[in-house]
Amino acid sequence: MNNSLNQYVEKNKIEKSELRVFSYGRFSNLKQAKGTSLARQHESAKAWCEENGVKLDESVKFEDKGKSAFSGKNAESGELAVIMKMLASGEIAPGSILLVEAFDRLTRMDIQQGMALMMSLINGGLMIVTLIDDNLWNKETLRDLPKFMMSVMNLYRGHEESKTKSDRLQDTFRLHREKGTTQAFGTAPGWLHRDSKLHPWEVDEEKAEVVRRVFELSAAGLGSKAIAGKATEEKWPVPMRLNRTEGRWHAQMAGQILKNRAVIGEHQHRISTYEARAQYWRGLEVGEPIKDYYPPIISEELWLAARASIRTRSVAKRRDTHYYNVWSGLLYCGCCGAPIQRKNETTGHSRAQLTCADRLTGATQCRTMAASNFDATMLQAIYEHDHESFAGQAARRHGDELGALEVEIDEKRKQIDRIADAIASGGGLKAFVDKAERLENEAAELKRRWAQLKEDDAVREEGILDETFVEESMSYLYVSHNEEARQKRAHLNLRLLRVVETIWVFGYDCAFIKFNNSDEIKAVPLPAKRLPSRAKEHVSRDTWVEPPKPVWDNHFANGIVLPEPRKQKPAGWQPSTVSPALYHDEAR
Repeated sequence: MNNSLNQYVEKNKIEKSELRVFSYGRFSNLKQAKGTSLARQHESAKAWCEENGVKLDESVKFEDKGKSAFSGKNAESGELAVIMKMLASGEIAPGSILLVEAFDRLTRMDIQQGMALMMSLINGGLMIVTLIDDNLWNKETLRDLPKFMMSVMNLYRGHEESKTKSDRLQDTFRLHREKGTTQAFGTAPGWLHRDSKLHPWEVDEEKAEVVRRVFELSAAGLGSKAIAGKATEEKWPVPMRLNRTEGRWHAQMAGQILKNRAVIGEHQHRISTYEARAQYWRGLEVGEPIKDYYPPIISEELWLAARASIRTRSVAKRRDTHYYNVWSGLLYCGCCGAPIQRKNETTGHSRAQLTCADRLTGATQCRTMAASNFDATMLQAIYEHDHESFAGQAARRHGDELGALEVEIDEKRKQIDRIADAIASGGGLKAFVDKAERLENEAAELKRRWAQLKEDDAVREEGILDETFVEESMSYLYVSHNEEARQKRAHLNLRLLRVVETIWVFGYDCAFIKFNNSDEIKAVPLPAKRLPSRAKEHVSRDTWVEPPKPVWDNHFANGIVLPEPRKQKPAGWQPSTVSPALYHDEAR
């Protein structure tokens, strides 16, 4: 029988039946969910209530499963945080009793933080009973110096136990990292498994094949959302270890796979302490990536091709589901610089209308153009451009630049090592530390550039466009409800993005192409419009006269200033008047 409770009841002249009593249970590791930890804590709370003649309020359950008290997660986002909010709002009345197995169920933080948490609960009017020693803690009992010191010692002991365990675990992982062993690191990608930590990793071929398919589709031009949709439709198995979607693919899953360097056998050690995860949710990287740590399931060439494809596709953020717009991210209105949008048509010969985005809002009267008149002409013009010699020059330049970058990265690493030695022997002078950080940032930027060039070189051998590819692309350009055609169009868009930077379009007049990594702009005449839209009278070939092309003519006579292509309207934007008035619809 708890004497402190009896004294409290007698002093405040209340009945025990008036007391609200509830329990709080917690464990820090989700693996403990399979055990009886919470059940034991709950039974202890019920037994205490029966012994002391009070009723346990079981209408609410305060249980933190897998929430660390050492990091304070239970007080930040767990059920303990809920208790604190309810106490502050009055939902839990002062004088209520909270039953916990021991103080370390509430907190294992350091003395300062632990006492602050405990005092905030008690000063809010809550009484805490620790079941392990049948002590009641409230404002009155904490005025007793011996009991107060006992509470401090309990908090200190809980913190030190967790800290010692954490330190030992970190030392174990550090030693294993230094030895290069994989025994201490049991987590691996979902397409790998092993019988025990002493056995080598084995590949789950069914899941590995799914991963390869993801990379192949990405390299061909499909985005993560499109890949995930295809995977869901065809019911691919989910190749992730933590399968929390019950076998369903979500839009981010393909993207997560495409970022995981474990597919080429690399592993990056990370520190996953609470402090490290506070800086980055996956933890902080330790050391350089380790090659050949896992069995690779794709080639490095496919990895680089997929990464290059992702970087190329980032030019065009919005894309239609079926990839009909093979010019996504490239077309801009020659009159005002606004993006050109493709509006598909299911009837007629136009296939689609290429329309200035500002015309759609009524801001301009820039001319539209039928996709059927535009697509073939532009593909042929790009194919005919001497991009092969340009690609060869770029490849030679990249080869020289890659070599130079490798030398510079190696030199940066040597400088960092020398500074590390100086810091170790000289007490860690701030100037040395600052220089080391600066060199680390410079080395990281050099490595990023090196990786980008490697990705570019991985796709250069494929070439950009060839005659066969152009002809094949045209045969798939307007085919609907066909997965092969969809993938062909996605691949065509990817290859166009690799060679073309911007295309300015003057409908039924001309277009101007700026190629990547070049200041050259190529002018291309576009087919004229044969008949007015929805013509009521037929115009024979003999009497039809090709309309003038004012922009094309002006380009040869005086040159033309092209507007800056824009993805959104800058502040104070007004429609451009650079292009001739004859270009607009009302003067056709």
